[in-house]
Amino acid sequence: MKPAVLVLLLLCLSLAVAAEETDYRKLLEDARLRLAYNPLDNEAQLELAYYHMMLGEADEALVQYRKLQQREPLLSAPAIGILWALNSKRDWKQSQQLGREFLASFPGEGLIHYYLAAAQAYDRKPHLARAGYLKAITLLEEPSLRALPEEGAGWAYLALDDYPAAARHFAHLEQLITPSPGKLAGKLSAGFAAKGASARFLNLGGTLSRRSWQVNLAAEEMLWEGKHFRWQLQAAARKQLPHTDLNLGLQYLDGKDERLYPGKSASLSLSPRIYARTLAIRPRLAQHLASWKRHNNYQTDLGVKLAYPPLSLNYTASRVYQDSEAPGSDFAHWVHSASASLRVWRDYWLGAHAGFGNLAFFATSAGSYIDDFEPGTAYYGLSLDAPLPGGLLLHLYQQLGIKDHDPVSFTSLGLSAAL
Repeated sequence: MKPAVLVLLLLCLSLAVAAEETDYRKLLEDARLRLAYNPLDNEAQLELAYYHMMLGEADEALVQYRKLQQREPLLSAPAIGILWALNSKRDWKQSQQLGREFLASFPGEGLIHYYLAAAQAYDRKPHLARAGYLKAITLLEEPSLRALPEEGAGWAYLALDDYPAAARHFAHLEQLITPSPGKLAGKLSAGFAAKGASARFLNLGGTLSRRSWQVNLAAEEMLWEGKHFRWQLQAAARKQLPHTDLNLGLQYLDGKDERLYPGKSASLSLSPRIYARTLAIRPRLAQHLASWKRHNNYQTDLGVKLAYPPLSLNYTASRVYQDSEAPGSDFAHWVHSASASLRVWRDYWLGAHAGFGNLAFFATSAGSYIDDFEPGTAYYGLSLDAPLPGGLLLHLYQQLGIKDHDPVSFTSLGLSAAL
């Protein structure tokens, strides 16, 4: 494109924007004049506030909406306008407070549900926002208005890691939205861990995601007193079906202990996605099969995760059956594990973790095996996830394991970054 043509187009665009602003400014002055002649003209006051909003003057609009709301508390329009103005000012706290108050007076007003849900979504409360958006969809009949909560519900489901539900809502929009169309979302991670005085772990991993698919690859090397002892490779894939996550995992381990290695394992799990109003429920059924040098392991997990912002709780009961070569040496045991995570501020999360039982050759929730004939019988841990500058995410984990009534320390440090 020639420079002269480009300059002309930019000039035309600037004139169009200026003309639109001039029109709103003229309409605003007309509404202000009408209100001067009749201070009780509700329609003129609503128009005055609306034109302020269209001109980007949210503070001035908020004054007008509040005046009318105080004068006419039975009107829903100024309540809607107040939430609109507060959201445009990114005042999520006050918008949520007033939104809940307005819903008590106007429970059937779809736009109040929408603006409250939008404030909750921006305040990192997608579970609450999802329920509000869905309520707004049922109440708003005008297609152009219903499109607002339809899009909001799509993004809320994405924040809840539910792509199929998000895609259903995006499909209702005239201008179809497909998050990251045709592109892969990736993440790289690296970590270091120390167990006791002798064991050290180095790990590297990566994740690729596209729509309802996710693939994870990871490698780890274990050092004992500074020398190579064992390495492992992991691969996992997840497919999100309409109401269930399907996960497949594979693992290979090899090392110096000839009683154990090489070791191979496969796992398959189902995790339905259930919503009970603002509570997200994720049951989980998993089966793990592992083959070691002198025995096999069969593990069945039955668990559930409950998420209600900003808290999530997780519990799993696992039955581990060890099939050994030596006759009469087979046995089964149970492992119980639980965790809780709390968002303490913005994207900072604290976690508490615990488990007890015979942890020998137990497959953890992360997909790793405790490849030890005589591990501890319980563990207790704390974790912290925190964002760092440059788009990095820090993960810290400190654990105390109990073995023969003595504590065994395990410390892990991880960094990850989105590609």
